[in-house]
Amino acid sequence: MAKLKQYPAIDIAKYVAAMLVVAIHTFPFVDFNPAFNLFFISTIGRLAVPFFFVCSSFFLFRKVNQVHLRSIQAKEIVKKWFVRIGVLYLIWTVIYLPYTIWNYAQAGFSLSGLLGWIRDFFLNGSYYHLWFLPALMLGMAIVWWLYTKKGVIFTLEVSLILYFIGYLINIFGPIWESLPYISIVYGFFVKMIVTARDGFFFAPLFIGIGLMCSQMRRPNLKACSIGFAASFIGLILEVCVYSALGVLSDQSSMFLMLIPALYFFMNMMLQIKMPKKAVYVKMRQESTLIYVSHILFARLLLLVIPEYHLVVYLVTLALAQFFASTVLRLSDKYPWLNWLM
Repeated sequence: MAKLKQYPAIDIAKYVAAMLVVAIHTFPFVDFNPAFNLFFISTIGRLAVPFFFVCSSFFLFRKVNQVHLRSIQAKEIVKKWFVRIGVLYLIWTVIYLPYTIWNYAQAGFSLSGLLGWIRDFFLNGSYYHLWFLPALMLGMAIVWWLYTKKGVIFTLEVSLILYFIGYLINIFGPIWESLPYISIVYGFFVKMIVTARDGFFFAPLFIGIGLMCSQMRRPNLKACSIGFAASFIGLILEVCVYSALGVLSDQSSMFLMLIPALYFFMNMMLQIKMPKKAVYVKMRQESTLIYVSHILFARLLLLVIPEYHLVVYLVTLALAQFFASTVLRLSDKYPWLNWLM
């Protein structure tokens, strides 16, 4: 197994982000207070997946920055990265095929259902939580092309425009649905694309933040801490406004304050000094395995004990952690297991 350069604070944060993703999909507090559960998912929970985008981009561009941008070596680094993510996506698509067939059997097989799955395979994930992987690849392709053609600043500007368009679609959907004529355009978009939380509108900006963190000068730790605290408070207030407007739902994810929050949080993690230990690299690898595998357990548990969401969350997390630890433990003996992460 290739030795990974250690960033302990990022490794720990990525592991916590994986735990938050499990929470997003198991609704741990919905039995106690549905409103609080939605608020939790919309604030702390919504930091998780963007952080995965930022981390993935940061680690890739750290490697690219070591060689000339337009060199053969840089292209090979990026090519290998796409192959690794693509194979990871294909493997987990196959693993989730029984669940996919189960879903379509319940809904009733149809040509439109098959065409919808083909669309989702490329845009929204072959299974719902796997959307991160095709979004990561599409977003990275956009960012890489913009970056090599026009540089970092132009890449961030275009990514910000795309995100803002997606934000209007994602957050204010209930309003667009209520407006004459506009509702037709919005309905067509939902029918064809489904969501703006994808590799075109959502991913490029956070991938761009990872790119920026990999090569541009950072604010100091104190400034980053204050910036993140202010941004997170802003995120809470933003969510409260959407709730008051009646547009907040569990599909709401493209909040404006996520942008500065993720920028300051990533830079804060990069500057926190911690002793380097093998366990932190292990946590980073486990976070990916927990992310891709947890629905295997959550889906069944939600069927068996649907009225105990907190129990489902804790058991899902325990089973996903056991799975991740087992794969890592056996990966030296069976190197093919590395393709699972």
